[in-house]
Amino acid sequence: MNSKRTLALILIVTLTFLLCCIPLKAYHTMLSWEGFYHVRIAGNIVNHTYLYDTGSFGPDGRAQVYPPIYHALVAILLKVVPESSLTVWAPPFILVLLLAMWYTLISSYYTPALALLSSLFLVGVPAFIDIGFLFSPLGLALILVAAALYFLKKNYLISGILGGLVVMTQFTAAFFFFLVIGAHILLDEEKRTSLLKIVSLSLVVASPFLVYFVYHLPSINPVLGFPELEYSLDRVTIVLPALAILGLRRDTFAVSLSAGGILAIVQPTNIVYATFALSVFGAFFIYDFLVAKKWTVIILIFVFWLCLISSQEYASKLQPAESEYPSFVWLKDNSAAGTVASGWFQAPAIAEVSERSPVLGFGFPDESRIEDMRLLYQGDKSMLDRYDVSYVYYGKFEAYDYPDIALDLDKVYSGKGEFYKREPPVIFVLITIDVECDVPPVLSTCKGMEEGLPYIVQELKRYGIPATFFVLGETAQEYPDKVAELSPFHEVGCHGMYHVDLRLLPHVEKEEQIRMATQILEELTGEVHSFRAPGHSCDNDVLAVLVEKGYTAEASACKEIFYPYYPSEEDWLAQGSLPMLRVPISHTPAYFYAPLVYPGSWTDAYLNALQLQDERVKIVVIGVHPWEFVELRAEGYESLTQACGGYTRIEFSRLLRFLNCRRVTCLTVNRLCQEWEMLERSS
Repeated sequence: MNSKRTLALILIVTLTFLLCCIPLKAYHTMLSWEGFYHVRIAGNIVNHTYLYDTGSFGPDGRAQVYPPIYHALVAILLKVVPESSLTVWAPPFILVLLLAMWYTLISSYYTPALALLSSLFLVGVPAFIDIGFLFSPLGLALILVAAALYFLKKNYLISGILGGLVVMTQFTAAFFFFLVIGAHILLDEEKRTSLLKIVSLSLVVASPFLVYFVYHLPSINPVLGFPELEYSLDRVTIVLPALAILGLRRDTFAVSLSAGGILAIVQPTNIVYATFALSVFGAFFIYDFLVAKKWTVIILIFVFWLCLISSQEYASKLQPAESEYPSFVWLKDNSAAGTVASGWFQAPAIAEVSERSPVLGFGFPDESRIEDMRLLYQGDKSMLDRYDVSYVYYGKFEAYDYPDIALDLDKVYSGKGEFYKREPPVIFVLITIDVECDVPPVLSTCKGMEEGLPYIVQELKRYGIPATFFVLGETAQEYPDKVAELSPFHEVGCHGMYHVDLRLLPHVEKEEQIRMATQILEELTGEVHSFRAPGHSCDNDVLAVLVEKGYTAEASACKEIFYPYYPSEEDWLAQGSLPMLRVPISHTPAYFYAPLVYPGSWTDAYLNALQLQDERVKIVVIGVHPWEFVELRAEGYESLTQACGGYTRIEFSRLLRFLNCRRVTCLTVNRLCQEWEMLERSS
């Protein structure tokens, strides 16, 4: 490179860096909320949390699926560079490196003069200058793309390895790389084999991450749509497309670069990928014009000035969304831990500044969550329970995404953004297990006791959830060790002696069966306080026997009532003053048992149970049987067995995982009785 071209490149690079300094020097926060997301992911790596993002997608969190290379490099740099400095000043340095790599790439395909002109045009494009402001993997990914294209005709092995690194840095840039290679394959038959080798090698290099990504793939809802003309001209200026049209020619590499325009068409924010081909075609025209007319200096100065006008004006107006920053600080200082509902754009900032988990997260938008947030802002309160939302944020971006707001919540903060508070309910969840052999009296097997019961206990232990096991007396006699092992952490209640309809028995027989079962269970586990009639066959007579035996709770289902109450002595289905709490199975609206919820989601059933209750203290009672956790067949009883096995195991585990992330209290039936007494006294 001669001295004049060296000087010209230094001038372009210097001006590029200075352009970025216009807004960066004026602000202490990142210019894009996107940066908060990437800082958090890098911070997770520093804290040895590599595979899970707990800072968004609240309250559950989600597997980390963003390509790792950029975040790994940032994690290393964070150990030696303060976060505040790195997030502000890394982007302009990356942009300068990208510009230098671009110059090297174009020089290798054309001439240094064309490379200088193309680099100059890129500096004049706001969409390209953005890379120098935004703390994101895009700049690094594009450097790798340029390097991979540089080695395209030199060393396919290096090019393929670099292509794999692009995939593991940023997906959109990887699509750009493969689109360019694909176009090149179509246009250049001689290099087709080598180019296919590059694609294959890139995928092989990235395969460990791609396998992980596919396994943890979220439901993706990309922002699609053709960019409006005004937006496009604002991002690429009117000068560059005009010059590019004048410089169009059938050049294999330049036309291949044009494939990046596909990304700009399907997603407006990707318009930066269209600028590379535009800069090359624009350089063709200016270069030809300068060579023909010999007005080199005058024309170059004019074009240089003309190109920089748009970027300079754009840079001077850039500012972070500092007007909304105090809103997130307020949330941090004035709220207890909880989940925040917001639009997708502000979610990373809320996570970083307020230290509260937003429902949405940056990266791949989760399609179901985006739709759920739309419903929430339109007034669907069930979403508050689904995501355990404490606060709902409404700022300028939310106003754009959700113009038809219908939040029936208390506004607790109003500034540049608004916070609405939801008074969270008190939720008690009771997992109850009717311990018996398989589908009594239809089958004579006990697979549920052998395989299903251990699975239930294991899953409850995983999440530290206590449950109430209502055990048949005859089952306790057959499996005394299994029943005795339940009592240290769980409550053991009585399910009667045999699986018979107690309503059909005379009083004496009812009393005898309850006495026998109680005695067997107390010898194994200690005092028994709770009862559920076999087949939910409770009546006034059964309650009288239970009160006499000292029981404090009865948990049979009934169609009329699904909320705890003290029953009447005359009518067990009416409110009264008996010293025993009735704790019926919840309605969803069907009873909360696997065969009745099948094939639906247990999480949805849980949320339905909450929605059916108007009280602030909400009670959800879930019933299962050990035999529902194993595959069973019973001719004529398919309505009972169709939910058995995989479905029940999966839904039970999903529900426990869901509850583990929510502000709910899981209780035994006996413990609820104690809480209920305190609630009654306080009210």
